[in-house]
Parts: sequence; C-alpha cells; structure tokens
Amino acid sequence: MARRRIGAYILPGDPNWLAKTLVAYYPLLEELVVPLPAEGIGWAGRPIPVDDVLAIVRTLDHRGILRTLEGTWTDLEQPMRADTAQRQAALDALAGRVDWVLQIDNDEYLPNPAALLQAIDAAEDSGLSAVEWPMRVLFRRTKRWVFEVVSEDGSSRYDYPGAIAVKPEVVLADARRADAPFLRALVIGDDRSLQVRRPATEGEQRWEELRPEDAIIHNSWARSAGAVWQKTRSWGHVDGMRSVAYFVFRWMPVPLLWQFTKNLHPFARDLWPRLARRSPSPDLTDRAG
Repeated sequence: MARRRIGAYILPGDPNWLAKTLVAYYPLLEELVVPLPAEGIGWAGRPIPVDDVLAIVRTLDHRGILRTLEGTWTDLEQPMRADTAQRQAALDALAGRVDWVLQIDNDEYLPNPAALLQAIDAAEDSGLSAVEWPMRVLFRRTKRWVFEVVSEDGSSRYDYPGAIAVKPEVVLADARRADAPFLRALVIGDDRSLQVRRPATEGEQRWEELRPEDAIIHNSWARSAGAVWQKTRSWGHVDGMRSVAYFVFRWMPVPLLWQFTKNLHPFARDLWPRLARRSPSPDLTDRAG
C-alpha cells in the first residue's frame, strides 16, 4: 500500500503543551500549516500568543515543512464560528497537497501515531473521510495530584471532541467536527463513554481496536491558573460572566472539592460526570507536559 501523504495544521493560540505534543506526530507530516490571525487577535477579539506558538513550531520544524496563512477570524458574538472558519481555512490550504490532515490540538498528546495511521487506512478502505479518537481528559493539575474526568462509577471514560484526522476536502462544523462519514476509534471494552453508550449516528462506523494507552491525553484544563484564565477569555465557547463563574466556582476549588464535583463540563451536561484523583505518573505527566 502506498504511503498516504499526511499534513496538519496548528492553531497559534496555545503554546502551553505544544513543545511536547507536536513532536509525537511531526514525523508523519509532509505539510504543516499555521493560520495566522491579523494583528494576533483571536476568535473572541482578544490578543493571543501567536509569536510564542510560531517560535516553538519553527524550533521543532527541522525539515522546513511549515507554511503560514494569514487571515482574520474573529466573531465577538459567536467565537465558535470564527474557530471553525480558521480551521477550515487551514484545511483548504492543504487541499490537493496531502491525502489526510491531522487536527490535533496543541494540548493533546498522541501516544501511538502508528495506531492512528492504521485507523486512517481503515477509514480509507471503508470510504470514510474522517477519524475520531478517544481522549482522556485531564481537568486539573497540582504539584501532588492530577485530576482526571472519569465515568460515574469511577472507571475510565473517553471524550470525542471532534475528528483528529480528515480528508482535506471535508467541510467542518463546530470547530473540527467533520460533516462527512467518519470512523470512530474505540478502546476495546469501553462501554462507559457517553458517545459510545449512544447508538451510532448516521455515517458513523466504529472501529474497536485500541488499547487504553492509545487514547490521546487531553490537557484540556490541566494547566496553570493564569493559562486557564486566558483560556476562558479567548476560547471558542467564551460567554462573558459564565466563563468567569466557571473558572472561579468550578475549576479553582477542585483540589479541595473534587469528590463532590459532578457534571463539570462547562456547557454539555453529563459529558464529564465526575473526577478521580491520580498520583503523577509518566502517562499523565512526562508525556503530556
């Protein structure tokens, strides 16, 4: 089988984990695009650390495959729409140059790129245009503990926030969700995750081939207080005082109140049922930041 040409894009708003996440999948790439917002202004109209992200990418890009794309992606009323438009612009820039595009966010660590390539092959063979991947969500990190989102009974659960690999011709919706038939990669034996418990949607094909350690480590909110505050002010779902309240009353008290923190997703009830407190370990710290 001929090797598929793989590209990727990186959104220049989050430098926190990029130095450790990009190196995991960089060897797969033939093209890398960074869509640069005009004057460094993000989706919600606030400055974002574009230069910091670019410096990291250029340091790691030892093969010189980086291309930048300039544009304006701001929507004060619906930041998610600007998020989607920026991703679509990057995707369009890769059309005709690669076969598949990775949409792995800067705070997501992919432990086993070989497994993703197998899933892409499976999707290609089935005529599908996207691959969704399970993610372990880390919500809070302190010097002593890591707090991970788990199922109601405390068992492992996985999130699927959108496709992490798509054909460059697809149309995106709600950030990186693909409006196309897709492969949902499952961890063998997982029957707790919300998206797995629900019936497969139209166009969804399930591929139960992964080990728990193949799941992406998603440092969604597991960062410093300053970085989380920045996230609440600039991310696609920002909503004024609701974001401030979430930071103050839900995120900040977790080290003391984690056992009592339930249904903690910022806008999708039941998606993040509860938290478990983990001791630091290589799979939760060294590999993901």
